[in-house]
Amino acid sequence: MNKHQKPVLTGQRFKTRKRDEKEKFEPTVFRDTLVQGLNEAGDDLEAVAKFLDSTGSRLDYRRYADTLFDILVAGSMLAPGGTRIDDGDKTKMTNHCVFSANEDHETIRNYAQVFNKLIRRYKYLEKAFEDEMKKLLLFLKAFSEAEQTKLAMLSGILLGNGTLPATILTSLFTDSLVKEGIAASFAVKLFKAWMAEKDANSVTSSLR
Repeated sequence: MNKHQKPVLTGQRFKTRKRDEKEKFEPTVFRDTLVQGLNEAGDDLEAVAKFLDSTGSRLDYRRYADTLFDILVAGSMLAPGGTRIDDGDKTKMTNHCVFSANEDHETIRNYAQVFNKLIRRYKYLEKAFEDEMKKLLLFLKAFSEAEQTKLAMLSGILLGNGTLPATILTSLFTDSLVKEGIAASFAVKLFKAWMAEKDANSVTSSLR
């Protein structure tokens, strides 16, 4: 009987490995797993942080960092320019993200803590997150005014607690963002959130 059991057990182990590989190396499966986990955690940001912490050993955060942060901020994978790739299929999106959060400082600060915990746990995401935020600032025109406000608040809070460097602000100097007044409006909201976290001297020294 043992002779018959071995191939079955081996096959099961092989299937598990193949499934894990699929989750690590297929962006759509990565997205689906992430969206499902966020939807299950719901508005409990402590549960979201725990899910992201534990799932990092199973999903390839390093390879798909842009997808990870797109979904945490916008609820969906983003195409170049900032449009949502899965806008037509709500099953591939989540409302449990920064853009769907309430527009108040305390709520956005709680979301900032999710990013802080994630990056402390997976230090290699630090540079990827910086690149993501630079990209999102370039995409501002694609986002609604409310989404821009929440992104400005998140950026200000993360600048205040040192998770992000002030160099991300260079993205705001894009001609189109400056000419249309988007950069100025965004900067005002960002600095307001930053000043709520740190005093003026601290903000000034970060910009030097």
